[in-house]
Amino acid sequence: MAENNTDSGKHIEDNLAAGAKGGAIAFSLKISNTVLGFLNQILLARILGAGGIGEVILAITVVRISAQIAKFGMEETMMKFMPLYIDQKDDSLLKGTVTFALKFCMLFSVVFMLLVFLSSKFIATSIFHSEALLKLLPVAVLAIPAWVIRDVIGGIMKGYKDAFRALLPEALISPFFKIIIFLLLTLKQASPLYAIIAFAAGEMISVIVSLRFLQAGTRALKPLTPRYERKRVLDVAYTIIFTSMSVLLYTQADVWILGMMTSTETVGIYGIASKLVLLVYFPLMAFAAVVPSVISSVHASGNLTELKKVVRESTRWILSTAMPIILILLLEGEHILRIFYGAEFAAGYTVLVILIAGQLIKAGAGLIGVLLQMTGEHKIYMKVNILWGVLNIILNILLIPRYGMLGAAMATAFCLSMVDIISIFIIRKRLLILTLAEGVLFDIVFIVSIATIYLLFSYNKFDPGQHILLAVAMTVYLWKSIKNNDIPWRLLIPKSSKS
Repeated sequence: MAENNTDSGKHIEDNLAAGAKGGAIAFSLKISNTVLGFLNQILLARILGAGGIGEVILAITVVRISAQIAKFGMEETMMKFMPLYIDQKDDSLLKGTVTFALKFCMLFSVVFMLLVFLSSKFIATSIFHSEALLKLLPVAVLAIPAWVIRDVIGGIMKGYKDAFRALLPEALISPFFKIIIFLLLTLKQASPLYAIIAFAAGEMISVIVSLRFLQAGTRALKPLTPRYERKRVLDVAYTIIFTSMSVLLYTQADVWILGMMTSTETVGIYGIASKLVLLVYFPLMAFAAVVPSVISSVHASGNLTELKKVVRESTRWILSTAMPIILILLLEGEHILRIFYGAEFAAGYTVLVILIAGQLIKAGAGLIGVLLQMTGEHKIYMKVNILWGVLNIILNILLIPRYGMLGAAMATAFCLSMVDIISIFIIRKRLLILTLAEGVLFDIVFIVSIATIYLLFSYNKFDPGQHILLAVAMTVYLWKSIKNNDIPWRLLIPKSSKS
């Protein structure tokens, strides 16, 4: 019995170490992606202004929604099935499932590309009332197939627990070439069309790299006749696509409805503020690149103790990594908007604060969506997302005419928070797991206390006292997190074997 407990403990530690190491790789790539992404946004904001970047955001949003639907949930589905087939050492199912997913999504993405291309005039003039979008959409749609195939391959590589190859094309290759191509084109003239050409080109280059990675990753598979569990795969994918579509209802509906009811300048300001909020979200996305495959494997083994440990630890990692970002954006967000993007974008600071409130709950809740999808509870998660996605559209329609972009932020933050809160209770009831990070009360008290003192310093013009306070507070918090292993640096250092 003691030997079994030792083996179980070692297995838990191994899974946590795999999640931590993969998360570190993913986190490093996400940092690169974030730096390049914000450099791109700053260039667009400075060169094109709020109106120009608003047009670009609307065009890319159309592509993002189309690509999300065309993926048909296959990215997440591959993250669920690949680890199972790898554990079973079934090369036939691996090859067949990969081939089926890619062919299926290629067909869907081409169909959506043609549909958006043919309806581009209606979308530009009748929905967004923007003649400028007429030039942007026909070029932007070329990125749909590339986006879809790259993400599906990313899901396959995540299933192999290869975070580096899964994320490199999206996180580094694509944004790098977008910046380079845009800068080269702007030597001739500044234009939103050039930003869209750079966007499409970056996606195409990244999918070429993804295909090479996939070829290298599957080369070792045995030359067996490919087969796949079509019904089983599509059943999971069918549920995930509806979940993804409902998620779009409360992550993209605000931009769409703002575009329909306000100016492209308002969309540009709101879009930049909402992009800044993604800084809070990217620790979650980093660990989401590797933890799902761990959760899928652990759940299949039936070890509830191990599953609880992986979930609680990963949530603590996410919150501890996100908290310094939250502090910086809450307290320095207005300065960041004004200095980096321009004075007109400072109007988005209140939007930034409202959206951060929703992301704080998500950081403290952890990978709730991933947990439900990887443990067979994807249908209930789909229903929760659909309900609050529809409510988000209704709230946006009601609040935007009166409150503008503040109404959009309030509706979106509220609905995001409710999905997380409800999902926490569902997981607690169905899986007997509490996903909340331990010690979260300290984090809340800490951020409220620092924010209060910072605001008092600012009000009394005790400059630069508030900035020094923030730097000291971040140092203390990071020291506490590393000391308590709330940020998993210890797991990244291989332990020396003892004789």
